[in-house]
Amino acid sequence: MKSEVLNSSISREKVEIYNGVRIVNSIVENNCIIGDFSRLTKSKLNGFNRIDRNTLIYFSELNQASYVGSNSVIMHADIDKFCSISWGVTIGPANHDYNKLTTHDFLYNNFYGLNPTLEPAYNRFSERTKIGNDVWIGTGVTIANGIKIGDGAVIGANTMVTKDVEPYSIIIGNPGRVLKKRFSQEQINQLLELKWWDLPFNIIKENFDLFGQEDISESILKIKEIKKGL
Repeated sequence: MKSEVLNSSISREKVEIYNGVRIVNSIVENNCIIGDFSRLTKSKLNGFNRIDRNTLIYFSELNQASYVGSNSVIMHADIDKFCSISWGVTIGPANHDYNKLTTHDFLYNNFYGLNPTLEPAYNRFSERTKIGNDVWIGTGVTIANGIKIGDGAVIGANTMVTKDVEPYSIIIGNPGRVLKKRFSQEQINQLLELKWWDLPFNIIKENFDLFGQEDISESILKIKEIKKGL
């Protein structure tokens, strides 16, 4: 099935668009992969992004090196760098206002011809959902509209997130609760100040071993030295 690209800017450098993809009013920068039957609407991929098959990206932006697994939905969300988003994830779903007489979508969807003003009765996306840098989101997770996830957080599989998440917290359950912090508070403060994700790709590549070792304190000290020399 042929893909469709409408009113969009697609980089000429290493962009792979697979079968049945639909891209509308969007920007796709270099080194991106968009899997079979995925949709990108009024969104932006900033480079080195991978969108697996059957995924919807709607009014959203993914910063560099963040990827999304198959069968996921991302709506009205801003996702920072180096995020790992698994399959079957929902981020920023639209709200239905149950305080109205009806929760049906004819209040904002003109498909039925029931709204003479053609203006929606309420805003389904009152706030954008914001995902920080280096966040890992497990399979089957749902993150409610307007939630803010801090840098370095981990959201366990099948968790329902209804409250903001602090940096480097591990969240599990339904509703989501804090299991623990990934590192000590001192290390977390250092990491938030360090912002390693803003390093140029070539610097990360040259110092690859620092990102894979278990001595976090040593990695932090060495990356601090590297940043001073830039």
